[in-house]
Amino acid sequence: MILVLLGTFPTQFERPLVAIDSLCREGIIREEVIVQNGFTDFPSHYLTYKPFLPMEELDQLYREARIIISHAGSGSLLKGLKMGKKIIAIPRMPKYGEVVDEHQMEILTEFEKENYLLGWRETDDLKELLLQIKEFEPKPFVSKKQNIIDFLDRYIDAL
Repeated sequence: MILVLLGTFPTQFERPLVAIDSLCREGIIREEVIVQNGFTDFPSHYLTYKPFLPMEELDQLYREARIIISHAGSGSLLKGLKMGKKIIAIPRMPKYGEVVDEHQMEILTEFEKENYLLGWRETDDLKELLLQIKEFEPKPFVSKKQNIIDFLDRYIDAL
């Protein structure tokens, strides 16, 4: 199963669905595709939509997914990375009115540099990315949150 995460930002984000639906129609994607579509409406006979999900159901879908195709929001990406999932991330872009700034492109670029995921940019072909993800081995994600907490504790103790 492929899990597609569009996030819950209150704007349309059809770009990934157009490409995914097309590959389903061509028979290139033959497995179930479940889409957490939030506020995005896109007609498809191939995609199963679930606009908003309870956390338990979303966690189960993450566990069951063979591949996750996600907007480049940190929350969605981090959940998948912590589970060791293969992720293709596509940034929402302000030029299409999908988001207000370039923060998702910045997140994508940094996570891609660390070899945590494959980035899906405008010029990339999803069919090619799906071939690449088969062999892709994401680097295990290690949170640096504790390092920041320890630094702040030492700083406060030194005051």
